[in-house]
Amino acid sequence: MNKTLRVARHEFRTTAANKAFVIITILGPFLIFGVAVLPTILARSNATLPSVTLALSGGADVRPALEAVLSARGSRVAILPAEPEAAEAAARAGLLSGEYDGALILAPDWASRKSVRLLTKTGTDVALNGAIEAVLGDAARRSHALASGIDPAVVQRMLEAPAMTVMKLGKEANEKGAVEEYIGVLMTVMAFVMLLYMTVLLYGQLIGRSVLQEKTAKTVEIMLSSVSSRQLMVGKILGPGLAGLIQYGVWLGLALVGVKALGPALHLSLPSVLNSANLIWLVVFFLPAYSLYASIYAALGAGAEDEQHLAQLAWPLLLFLILPMVLVSFLVTNPNATVSVFLSFFPLTSPIVMLIRVLVSPPPAWQLALSLGLMALTVWGAAVLAGKVFRVGILMTGKRRKLGEILRWARQP
Repeated sequence: MNKTLRVARHEFRTTAANKAFVIITILGPFLIFGVAVLPTILARSNATLPSVTLALSGGADVRPALEAVLSARGSRVAILPAEPEAAEAAARAGLLSGEYDGALILAPDWASRKSVRLLTKTGTDVALNGAIEAVLGDAARRSHALASGIDPAVVQRMLEAPAMTVMKLGKEANEKGAVEEYIGVLMTVMAFVMLLYMTVLLYGQLIGRSVLQEKTAKTVEIMLSSVSSRQLMVGKILGPGLAGLIQYGVWLGLALVGVKALGPALHLSLPSVLNSANLIWLVVFFLPAYSLYASIYAALGAGAEDEQHLAQLAWPLLLFLILPMVLVSFLVTNPNATVSVFLSFFPLTSPIVMLIRVLVSPPPAWQLALSLGLMALTVWGAAVLAGKVFRVGILMTGKRRKLGEILRWARQP
């Protein structure tokens, strides 16, 4: 058997026997299917919204409208004293004690002031805040109309905006509600990005630590007596890579079963983005991402002196994995922005960013081909340079070398 394949077989067995590998393999399909089901459940009704208690001082004319809005989500309005100072004190005490979730204090001339204050415990209930603002805006318009001698009904008709339903047109000319679709796309993208991030990082660090442990334990010297440094490095990359492909194969199969069988059986409207083609794209982008980061981690493991040193050398690399996750919301809403396009071509971020663009709004074929081509060239270049660093660093011990010195090893012939 080829010596590289022997090393790869050993690394595969070591990786597949790891508890983390088994746990992630089991949890992966549940993560994909869960994020697809959750938006559908949330969109079915307002029952998932928590009930709140809104304390109100003044504003007798808006109280019925507020009660109607809150009752739709199982919430209620509590009455505070009419005197502003007493109402403020009672509101703050109620908020701190947990009796109230929000407090709205309206002075008699609140409509003419054109500003009100809503005190809340969290400030993050955007739906409730928007509903209260809409009720107050409608009441203020009516008040101004009456003060100006205009029939409030006329004002209402003049200011009433048309009900606009945003629909997303798919490739087969089928329409789908854009709000529900956005939630489904966002959560599916986050699940795909998390899976790609976790596996690339997990396997990269595993390879780096494996190389480092064999270096510090001096077992690598024995191994190099029968295999070359290049065969050793390639084998260490191929083994976990094969385990990763098997892992993704399990995820792909179980996710397809969930999409094709469980979704229809449970009458769940799954996001259109969760389909077999996009699941295959997840595997496609895993390959260059894994190959690139695994090569770099193998080189860094050969140049490090201990695990702390390895972490210090690798932290700049982590920034390129974390950046797409930080920008995921921007990338989903702006897939064709200049920043998104640039990051989808930059090799260290392109696997994740281009995957996001494919899921949200498939880019032109030339951009996809260019991105894959740049990734392939970068993987080849990184493997060549990593091999040079690996060959020099794997036998060098006794001194913590800076990243710049390790990079200079790549220039050696």
